[in-house]
Amino acid sequence: MVAAGLVGSKSGAKVAKNACDSCPLATVFVCRKCDGSDRVVAFLAKNTRADIKTVRCQKVCKGPVAAVAIRGRMEYFGRLNKKKRLQALKRLVNTSARKKIPKPLRKTMSHERSGFRPR
Repeated sequence: MVAAGLVGSKSGAKVAKNACDSCPLATVFVCRKCDGSDRVVAFLAKNTRADIKTVRCQKVCKGPVAAVAIRGRMEYFGRLNKKKRLQALKRLVNTSARKKIPKPLRKTMSHERSGFRPR
């Protein structure tokens, strides 16, 4: 028996079937006030299928800030002005599981706003 939206694989595990290839995988909240936030929005729009929303300042600014839901919790990442960190954010957003945070982003995680919804 297969639940709606799930497809069985050869190993018997249930794998989520994506409804469409253009549907957003995640919602990313980007602070609109921070310097360089327009580069983060442009990078994510070009390289991911994420739904990008600009929000007010999150008061954890140390460069561009973005928030992504990971395991049902909002996690905030600052200092996204380096290419390596943007690539790690792209990897995180493009994976549907989003369980493990890439190493370049672990260092920039904001523990002050962790778990809170965007302002």
